[in-house]
Amino acid sequence: MSNAPFFRISLAILAWIGIGFLVFPVLITALASFNDPFFIELPPKSYSLRWYAAIADIHRIGEAVFWSLLIGIVSASIATVLGLGAALAIARHPLPGKAALTTFLLSPITIPMVAIGIALVQFFIALDIAFTWWSIAIGHIVLVIAYPVRTLLASLTLSNTSLEDAAASLGASRLMTFRRVTLPQLKPGLVSGFLFAFLISFDNYPISVFLVRGEITTMPIEVFNHISNNFDPTPAAFSTLYIVIVSLIICAAEWRYRIISLSLPKS
Repeated sequence: MSNAPFFRISLAILAWIGIGFLVFPVLITALASFNDPFFIELPPKSYSLRWYAAIADIHRIGEAVFWSLLIGIVSASIATVLGLGAALAIARHPLPGKAALTTFLLSPITIPMVAIGIALVQFFIALDIAFTWWSIAIGHIVLVIAYPVRTLLASLTLSNTSLEDAAASLGASRLMTFRRVTLPQLKPGLVSGFLFAFLISFDNYPISVFLVRGEITTMPIEVFNHISNNFDPTPAAFSTLYIVIVSLIICAAEWRYRIISLSLPKS
């Protein structure tokens, strides 16, 4: 017991170091976005907001954001529905090879995205359906389905199955029990899984670069093309704005659905 305070202090220090390691690049990007000169200087000698106004000058950025939103919403929605079915089957039914199935569904996280992109483009070319928005969406579903599966499995593990048994004993049908009892308990997992899937799809570059051609483009590709041809802080301004918007969305989801709080065991 005498080592408990030392352990807690050491763990807290390591946690803050980890947080600082993750946040530091974000802070540097935000600082660079207010740089007034054309070339990035750190620390900036003068500050300006003109690079935020220059975001509109990124080639096809409006169209790219539209396609990224469409593909992200479609792929995240389908992945969440498929992930819900898979999570229910894994958590509630005695399936043979359950561990292997779970590993297979989570495997896109561990496989290099470039390898997935190359395999997908070859597969779609063989089927003659490559370079369409829905082939990109299918590719993103393959990538992001692991996130709703993981969050929903965690929610199912923490859910109270006795409530479902009580509803069934009171005469509720399976559909009514699922809609009135199971889904409300899974809401944190559904929302967090959808958000993870959407955000991973929305700013994905390694897979999209293999699947995008012609008139269809996505936000990460256009931003990367701008970085390749320009050295101004406009991408830093765009990234900072994107981080702020995503942070607000996550905070709103946490406030409304408690996607973090309800996923933690109660003391």
